[in-house]
Amino acid sequence: MKRVEPEAWEKRLAKLPLKEGGFSRELIQKVRERVEQERPPVSRNRWLRWSPAVALALVMAAGLTQTERWTEELAKLSKTREPVALEAMDRNQEHTLKVAFFQKDTFMSNYGKTFMERYPHIEVQVVQPRNQPAWSSQGSESFEQWLEKERPDVLALSMADYKRLAEQGLLYDLNGVIKQDRFDLDGFHPGVIDMLREQGNGKLYGLAPEFEQLALYYNKELFDKYGIAYPKDGMSWEDLLQLAARFAAEGTGTKRVYGLAAGFYSEQFGLVQYAAKSKGLRFVDPSGRQVTVDTPEWRKLFEQALDAFRQGYVYQPEPLQPGAYTTEERLKSDLFLNGQAAMTLQGFEYMNSLEEARQRNPLSSFPWDVAKEPTDPSHPDRSSSLAVHTVFAVNAKSEHLRSAWEMVKFIHSKEAARSMASTSPDFLSTRLLGKELYKGKPVDVFYSLRPLSSPLSMETAPPAFQESFYQLAVQQTKAVLGGRITLDEALKQLQEAGQRALIQAGE
Repeated sequence: MKRVEPEAWEKRLAKLPLKEGGFSRELIQKVRERVEQERPPVSRNRWLRWSPAVALALVMAAGLTQTERWTEELAKLSKTREPVALEAMDRNQEHTLKVAFFQKDTFMSNYGKTFMERYPHIEVQVVQPRNQPAWSSQGSESFEQWLEKERPDVLALSMADYKRLAEQGLLYDLNGVIKQDRFDLDGFHPGVIDMLREQGNGKLYGLAPEFEQLALYYNKELFDKYGIAYPKDGMSWEDLLQLAARFAAEGTGTKRVYGLAAGFYSEQFGLVQYAAKSKGLRFVDPSGRQVTVDTPEWRKLFEQALDAFRQGYVYQPEPLQPGAYTTEERLKSDLFLNGQAAMTLQGFEYMNSLEEARQRNPLSSFPWDVAKEPTDPSHPDRSSSLAVHTVFAVNAKSEHLRSAWEMVKFIHSKEAARSMASTSPDFLSTRLLGKELYKGKPVDVFYSLRPLSSPLSMETAPPAFQESFYQLAVQQTKAVLGGRITLDEALKQLQEAGQRALIQAGE
């Protein structure tokens, strides 16, 4: 029988004045009319066929006089039942769950074994694309062909692959089952959820268990020695350089002190690139067809970074030599760890390096703290470095959607986050469990910013272009610092050479 939707008078029930029997006469008449309208055919089971009007009649018979009580019951009976996104798991049905991941032993150790203990009727099988890690982005058809052939149920994807597969309709939309299972997204870093929704064109096709982001570490001892106020949250790129410039670029060798030694780049151009990201500048326009570096905005960033290198208050990194580095060599080459740099931009994992350095040489340790990374004044709550490397999604063509979703849920459970944080020191969980997982560590700065709303890297350009353009930029930056060409000449050549490389990469 077709259910008649509640009428306007029903929505006003709570506002009607109460009279005889706890109800107004107008209300009683309306209920009688509704009962006549909704009278069901006579049946042995007609007592099961309650309509909202019948419910009101029973309430009247019971003599309830509290408006809140019968209004609440009416709302419950009138509520339309939400459709079921996924049926419950059948624990009597044994099956194999395929997971596309780049390393079998790592996944089984982190998640697979525990999952099979919880669901003994499921066997987890880890598969990897041939000659292509599951997390790499190739932008070719080979990966999609492999998906069609292997049909993995759960996918570990890079953000670029996640976006591409979502656009092609190859990923299962999680919104319905998240609502059905009441899976609490509020317990995750809101910036990461924002990023995943944006790359999914407003929908959520996957979740990420960890993320990375830069923060500004500073040596409190050096700031106190020079009588300089500590860095504060909300500084801009220009504020950072001005603060670094207050440290005298004097001395040589181990006596030299730098204002800033950023550890996220190995070439001078890396500092320019970071500044550009913080300001929302791209190497290539949104269409991916035009290089956009010969502009006043780019010129200003180059001037600021090159001037900082020339005056010596920002450390110029030495070119990385081929070969492996021992832990001892790595620690000795880090100027911040050795007390020669007042500030450094590093990720969460750097806290472990500081602790390791303190244990190796307690006498050389110093008090330190962290502040938020520099942001653009027009977007003070946005991070240019927040990134996700692995997104777990469900294959839309999976024959075991419920089991696949249960695996994704488990990977992002509090239980898994606690386990990963205890066994992987560099693990920065997207779960908002900072005080519990990282006791004693100042991790709040990593959870207080959201990502910039638009992709600021060279994602719009062909992958083949990105490496060649970066090398061109590195060469031009060195040439300017070496006095071989002017900045204007460098930008002009970079624009022209970059445009040729972009055209060639797109052919």
